[in-house]
Amino acid sequence: MYTHVIFDLDGTLLNTIDDLANAGNWVCAQRGWPTHTVEAYKTKVGNGIPKLVERFAPQGTSQQELEEALAQFMEYYGAHKEDLTAPYWGMAQVLDALKQAGVGIGVLTNKAHSLAGAVMERYYPGVFTHIQGALPDQPTKPDPTLLYALMEQMGAKPDTTLFVGDSNVDIRTGKNGKLDTCGVLWGFRSREELEQEGAHHLVERPGQLLSLVLGRPETQTLAPHEVAKAAQLLAAGELVAVPTETVYGLASDAYIEESVRANYEAKGRPEEKPLNVLVDGMDMVEGVCRDIPPEAYTLAKAFWPGPLTMILWGKGTLPSIVPAGGATQGVRCPDHPDTLGVIRALGHPLACPSANISGHPSPKNATQVLEQLDGRIGAVLDGGPCSVGVESTIVDLTVKPFRILRQGGLSREAIEQALGCEVEG
Repeated sequence: MYTHVIFDLDGTLLNTIDDLANAGNWVCAQRGWPTHTVEAYKTKVGNGIPKLVERFAPQGTSQQELEEALAQFMEYYGAHKEDLTAPYWGMAQVLDALKQAGVGIGVLTNKAHSLAGAVMERYYPGVFTHIQGALPDQPTKPDPTLLYALMEQMGAKPDTTLFVGDSNVDIRTGKNGKLDTCGVLWGFRSREELEQEGAHHLVERPGQLLSLVLGRPETQTLAPHEVAKAAQLLAAGELVAVPTETVYGLASDAYIEESVRANYEAKGRPEEKPLNVLVDGMDMVEGVCRDIPPEAYTLAKAFWPGPLTMILWGKGTLPSIVPAGGATQGVRCPDHPDTLGVIRALGHPLACPSANISGHPSPKNATQVLEQLDGRIGAVLDGGPCSVGVESTIVDLTVKPFRILRQGGLSREAIEQALGCEVEG
C-alpha cells in the first residue's frame, strides 16, 4: 500500500493533446512552418513547452526564432487551453476514493506553475492542495528537484510514494526520485515505451489504480450493501460482475469506450458480437434507442424488471463498440435490487454480457464468476444465487412480425399474450 501518490498532469489526469496540437499548429501556420498531426504531437510533449516548441519547429531554427515561437505559443495556448481539454474518464472517482482512504495526492507537471494551478482548479476543483509546476531557473522533469520539493510539502517518503504518469519522462522522474512508478496506458505514449523505461507497474484503466495503491485484491468481492462502491468502480472504468435474476453479468459503464473494450478482452469475446445494455426503465432506453414502437412499452410494463431483452433501433449515443457498429441495440431491465441500485447510482446503462469466459458456462453465483474471471475484473457484487438461472428471452422489435431470437426465462406464450399477436422464431 502507498501512503502518497504523485500524478503527472498532461496525458495522465487531463487529455490536453488536442489543445496543445492546435496551439502548436497555429504557431507553425503563422511562421510558415509545416504543421503536424495530433499523433505526432503525442511524441513531442513531455519535457515542457519550450522543448515542445523546439520539437515542432523545423530543424535548424535559430534560438531567437524559437523564443519568438514560444511567446506566440504561450499567447495562443493561454487563450485556448480549455477548448478541447477534458479529464480522463474515471479519474475524478479514483481521486475521490484515494482521498477517502487517506492517501495523500499531488501533481508534478512540466507545465508552467502559473498555468498548472489554474488548470487543475478548472478541471479538478478542490481536489489537489499540492500542485507543482515548472519554475524559472529550476530544472524540470525528469530531474527530481521539484519532485523532492513537492514530497517535502506533502510529507511523503520515497518508500511509500508512487509516481504515476504516461511517458518515459514520468517514469524517469519517479526512478530518479527513488520512487515506485506506474505507467498509464490511456495517455500519450505507448506500452512499449513505458516498459522499455522500466515502469514498475502498468494500468490500462483508472480504476486499477485503486487496487495498486490501496493493496486490495485485484478482484474484490463486494457485499450487497456496497452498491455505491460498485458504481464508483464502474465510473472509474472498472469491470464489475453484477447479479441478475437470470445469470451474473459483466458490467461496464456503457458510455466509457475503453471500459467496454476491456469487457470484450476480459471475456475473450469477439468485438463483432454486440453487447446488450442493462437499464433501470424505459426513460433510460429512450436515451439510447430511437423510433421505439408502442409494443416495447407494452412489454416493459408487463415484464420489466424481468428476463426479457428487447432489440430496438439504436440512437447512436453509445460508443459504436457497444452495438458492434450495428444499427440496433439490445436493452433489458434486470429484476435484481442490487443491480438496479448500481444502475441508478451510476446514472448510466451498463454494457453487460454474461460474466463468463466466452464459450464457458454462464455463472449463477459469485463463486462461479471468480472461478472464471478472478484477476481479470475489478470486482464482483455478490447478490446471492440467481433466481431464474437461465438467460433472458430476446425479442426483436425492429422487424415485422416480431421475432424471438433466443428463448430464455420468459415464454413465447407470455409475450404473445401481452402483445395480442403471434411472434416468429
